[in-house]
Amino acid sequence: MTHDNHVPELARQLAPVKRPNPLLRLYHWRYEIFAVTLLPYAVISLVRWLGPIWSVVALVVAFNWIFYWRAARRHLRGRLRAIVVQHRLRSAFAGARICTVDGRRPAILWTRPVDGDVVVSLFCPAGIGFEQIHSRRDLLADACFAAEIYVDRHPKYGALVTLTICTSAFRREPSRAASPGEVVPLRAHS
Repeated sequence: MTHDNHVPELARQLAPVKRPNPLLRLYHWRYEIFAVTLLPYAVISLVRWLGPIWSVVALVVAFNWIFYWRAARRHLRGRLRAIVVQHRLRSAFAGARICTVDGRRPAILWTRPVDGDVVVSLFCPAGIGFEQIHSRRDLLADACFAAEIYVDRHPKYGALVTLTICTSAFRREPSRAASPGEVVPLRAHS
């Protein structure tokens, strides 16, 4: 075994992870910035439009509607979990040294809740591959408070990777079909 295989990994471990530029940092915190700026503006506009008593009634009705409607509550909980997972993954990529030799981390393209899990689409810059993410999925699962993380590569584009973050400990085997006629694509995780 030669030492040439270990040089990029050693350089990756020694290089500092790049911090995002200010515009990218604003994009990372877009949901929180929205909550701090636009929601108070919306409440003030509602009070001006309906008056203080009717705006309190409207807000109570809206909160009760979300609280008692199970689908809305599940959707809100899933979106909030997806936002938290984005922040946790960015920190986990830096901590697990899932980065290029010059310190660039994978970009989170989209995060969506699906049936209690969170599916994350990643764009990996040159130097980060499926194998690097797959080998450190236990660290990523710990960072996301997840039982398991499945890593799938895109069949056509090598730079696109999908993470399925499972919150429950007991999962059915994803590569097994429910019926013999149902076709399920083979997953690349182990």
